Amino acid sequence: MNLQLLREHIINQYVKDKAPEGFNDDYNLIDEGILDSLAIMNLIAWLEKQYAIEFDEGDIVLENFNSVNALVDFVQKKSAASADR
Repeated sequence: MNLQLLREHIINQYVKDKAPEGFNDDYNLIDEGILDSLAIMNLIAWLEKQYAIEFDEGDIVLENFNSVNALVDFVQKKSAASADR
Protein backbone atom coordinates (compact mmCIF):
# COMPACT_ATOMS: atom_id res chain seq x y z
CA MET A 1 0.00 0.00 0.00
CA ASN A 2 1.58 3.21 -1.13
CA LEU A 3 0.36 6.06 1.07
CA GLN A 4 2.09 8.69 -1.07
CA LEU A 5 0.51 7.37 -4.28
CA LEU A 6 -2.96 7.46 -2.73
CA ARG A 7 -2.39 10.94 -1.29
CA GLU A 8 -1.12 12.27 -4.64
CA HIS A 9 -4.05 10.70 -6.47
CA ILE A 10 -6.54 12.41 -4.14
CA ILE A 11 -4.78 15.76 -4.48
CA ASN A 12 -4.42 15.51 -8.27
CA GLN A 13 -7.93 14.25 -8.94
CA TYR A 14 -10.07 15.90 -6.30
CA VAL A 15 -8.25 18.85 -4.73
CA LYS A 16 -7.11 20.16 -8.13
CA ASP A 17 -5.27 23.45 -7.60
CA LYS A 18 -3.56 22.96 -4.27
CA ALA A 19 -4.14 21.19 -1.01
CA PRO A 20 -6.12 23.31 1.47
CA GLU A 21 -4.41 24.75 4.53
CA GLY A 22 -4.00 22.09 7.17
CA PHE A 23 -4.28 19.27 4.63
CA ASN A 24 -2.71 16.13 6.00
CA ASP A 25 -3.47 12.43 6.07
CA ASP A 26 -6.17 12.96 8.73
CA TYR A 27 -7.90 15.84 6.89
CA ASN A 28 -11.63 15.10 6.64
CA LEU A 29 -12.17 14.66 2.92
CA ILE A 30 -15.95 14.40 3.14
CA ASP A 31 -16.77 17.14 5.65
CA GLU A 32 -14.45 19.55 3.85
CA GLY A 33 -16.04 18.88 0.48
CA ILE A 34 -13.06 17.18 -1.18
CA LEU A 35 -15.00 13.97 -1.86
CA ASP A 36 -18.65 13.84 -2.91
CA SER A 37 -20.61 10.76 -3.94
CA LEU A 38 -19.35 10.83 -7.54
CA ALA A 39 -15.76 11.29 -6.40
CA ILE A 40 -16.13 8.35 -4.02
CA MET A 41 -17.40 6.11 -6.82
CA ASN A 42 -14.49 7.16 -9.05
CA LEU A 43 -12.06 6.61 -6.19
CA ILE A 44 -13.49 3.12 -5.59
CA ALA A 45 -12.90 2.22 -9.24
CA TRP A 46 -9.33 3.51 -9.04
CA LEU A 47 -8.61 1.69 -5.77
CA GLU A 48 -10.00 -1.58 -7.13
CA LYS A 49 -7.81 -1.35 -10.20
CA GLN A 50 -4.71 -0.04 -8.43
CA TYR A 51 -4.72 -2.48 -5.51
CA ALA A 52 -6.57 -5.47 -7.02
CA ILE A 53 -9.30 -5.37 -4.39
CA GLU A 54 -13.05 -5.57 -4.72
CA PHE A 55 -15.46 -3.39 -2.77
CA ASP A 56 -18.58 -4.97 -1.36
CA GLU A 57 -21.75 -2.96 -0.84
CA GLY A 58 -21.12 -2.90 2.91
CA ASP A 59 -17.68 -1.34 2.36
CA ILE A 60 -19.12 1.87 0.96
CA VAL A 61 -19.53 3.74 4.22
CA LEU A 62 -18.35 7.27 4.91
CA GLU A 63 -15.96 6.16 7.65
CA ASN A 64 -13.80 4.42 5.05
CA PHE A 65 -13.45 7.65 3.04
CA ASN A 66 -13.08 10.27 5.79
CA SER A 67 -9.34 10.73 5.35
CA VAL A 68 -6.28 9.44 3.56
CA ASN A 69 -5.43 7.44 6.69
CA ALA A 70 -8.93 5.90 6.80
CA LEU A 71 -8.58 4.89 3.15
CA VAL A 72 -5.13 3.40 3.74
CA ASP A 73 -6.40 1.38 6.71
CA PHE A 74 -9.39 0.15 4.75
CA VAL A 75 -7.40 -0.82 1.64
CA GLN A 76 -4.80 -2.63 3.77
CA LYS A 77 -7.57 -4.64 5.46
CA LYS A 78 -9.19 -5.47 2.10
CA SER A 79 -5.84 -6.48 0.63
CA ALA A 80 -5.10 -8.72 3.59
CA ALA A 81 -8.55 -10.31 3.36
CA SER A 82 -8.06 -10.92 -0.38
CA ALA A 83 -4.69 -12.53 0.28
CA ASP A 84 -6.25 -14.86 2.86
CA ARG A 85 -8.70 -16.30 0.31
